[in-house]
Amino acid sequence: MKGIFAIKKIKTAIFFTIAISAAAVLFTAFVGAAESGGPILFQLHYASRTAGISSSAAWKILNGDSTGIPYRINIYVDKNIASLAAKEYPRLVFKECDAVKAPPSSDKNALLISDLRGLVPTMKLLPLDGFYPWGKLESGFALSGGKYPLLKKYAEPFRDESHVSVVQTGVTAMSRAFIRAVEQHGDISRPIKGVRHLTASADIALTSNEVSFTENCTYPLPDRMQFCSPAKYFDILKYAGFDVIELTGNHNNDYGADANAKTIDLYEKEGMKFFGGGRNKAEAESVLYMRVKDIVFAFTGSNQWGPDKAWAAENRAGAAKLSAGLFDKSVKEAVSRADIVFVTVQWGNEDNPVPHKEQTGYFHRAADLGAHIMVSSSAHRAMGLEFYRNRFISYGLGNFLFDQMQTINHRRGLIARHHFYGKRHVQTELIPYLMYNSSQPTIVEGKEAADLFDYVYKYSIGGVFKK
Repeated sequence: MKGIFAIKKIKTAIFFTIAISAAAVLFTAFVGAAESGGPILFQLHYASRTAGISSSAAWKILNGDSTGIPYRINIYVDKNIASLAAKEYPRLVFKECDAVKAPPSSDKNALLISDLRGLVPTMKLLPLDGFYPWGKLESGFALSGGKYPLLKKYAEPFRDESHVSVVQTGVTAMSRAFIRAVEQHGDISRPIKGVRHLTASADIALTSNEVSFTENCTYPLPDRMQFCSPAKYFDILKYAGFDVIELTGNHNNDYGADANAKTIDLYEKEGMKFFGGGRNKAEAESVLYMRVKDIVFAFTGSNQWGPDKAWAAENRAGAAKLSAGLFDKSVKEAVSRADIVFVTVQWGNEDNPVPHKEQTGYFHRAADLGAHIMVSSSAHRAMGLEFYRNRFISYGLGNFLFDQMQTINHRRGLIARHHFYGKRHVQTELIPYLMYNSSQPTIVEGKEAADLFDYVYKYSIGGVFKK
């Protein structure tokens, strides 16, 4: 099929493709003139099924040619490059906007053209010929090196030292049928092999682990609702390359607070950081700070649900108990000391895709105070999103390393790969997977991925996702 937007399934959606032989000479000049400078970027509505754009399609758009586009696009150009872009591409018809302060995020037909200064998390960055500014998008959402195809001298240059990626997953609870599956196959690394390239390559890899490691943990468990993980399964977290462990879960004390405390000792010995729980109340309520490159990150988490034995006490390991006072204190402290702030809560709502009023209230409060990433860490299915005040909220990424297989929704999940540039949150990629064998998250494409995103966007709320 010819035209700017030929329909072609790639990963979760449609890929911009092109067959324009007549423009080959002009296109060569277009690319050749852009050997240095900064990247020119193309962003669409966050829920767009378009997975990328070709240089040829970009050339036609910039030169005012919309033939072959199967739907209307409203072109916006960020104020930082608008006048220079208009001079270079006089046939480009667009609206100028302040992409950071007023992005066209709710316009489902928007195509935002910017440089790095106009990159915003509320819109979806399209890889150009498969390239992001920070690397080439490979099979399985892996990122490799390479040069971005469209650079302009008037655009801000990309500096690798200013870019940090954080990979965040949902529920990890390597227990029950997860144990049976691993022991049957005899390969401890098997559960993480399909996604390890994502976790191990991130600057920070974060998971919410709800279960302590013990030597006497075998399948079947005496009580299927009292969780433990075999001690050797700690190697799964190491092999995955996790740097930060969230401890807000309500099962960490199932085999006693002492088992929880010893597990925390393992994290510390391995160099893994932790937050949202600790060996006592003071440690559990502490904010975690990490500096990566030139960006200071803060992580704070708490547990709404309990039960009482799951919460930390003065001299007992456990999770930080959610309260309005602690929540405000922690977020305010984090915002005052860090560039980027993550806030997580283990909510009682684990299965309802519609967030409870308390969930939205607390996360809106966090954003009002200046936090950037808010995630419900207890959800056993992928739930909806929200951009409140242009800040990212996930009401649930779903199960990650857990055994629930009873419905398709419990098997589906999302890995969030957050990108930060120049101390700003600029993008979050959502990477879809499906759980196999009660233990193996496996990246999916095509219809399986599209169905998952349809479900997530159906329950997403706020102006960006207005119906």
